[in-house]
Amino acid sequence: MTKCFKSINRVVIAGFVGVAAISLVSCTKSKIELKDQPNVELIQDMMDQPALKAQDYEPGQPKKGSVRLPPDHTVPVGYQPYPYHFDPDGAAAHLKNPLAGDYSPQVLELGRKKYDTYCAVCHGMSGQGDGPVAPKMALRPPTLMSDKVRNFKDASIYHIITDGQGVMASYVYQLRDEKDRWAIVNYVRSLQKLNK
Repeated sequence: MTKCFKSINRVVIAGFVGVAAISLVSCTKSKIELKDQPNVELIQDMMDQPALKAQDYEPGQPKKGSVRLPPDHTVPVGYQPYPYHFDPDGAAAHLKNPLAGDYSPQVLELGRKKYDTYCAVCHGMSGQGDGPVAPKMALRPPTLMSDKVRNFKDASIYHIITDGQGVMASYVYQLRDEKDRWAIVNYVRSLQKLNK
């Protein structure tokens, strides 16, 4: 009988110890108070990794930029490669502006926002080629108000934004959505109409 009571006592004591341990663990600060506290870092190499800025160079390789490019010939899921890469004539012949003639406030506002962010720095707010960085460039950006650019097809302007031309790099990675690029084309056309 005493062995049975000893076994029961042990089970009861173990139960109380378990409940006490759970109670102590659950008595922590609230989540609101914890958000200002730093994490506990058990493996510091995982928490404090060296960060490289996009404009920096690779440590130990001063001629290599730190921007990581994807491996050659890889395509992200859902991405359609641009079929007219290095083919401006093919782009001009086959691409059609899906927003042609759409000068609605929504399209022009989208085009203006994207133009102001990515194009105005070189081409200027009114497209005259007088952006804030233009005087510092060895080859000044062309005006978008010239007869040459006015006579471009919409597809040609779209192709230059997408594939680049001369010293202007491609903006396909900054302007991933095709609609953004076509909206810029329409916005440039609206600037050209204002500056006749």
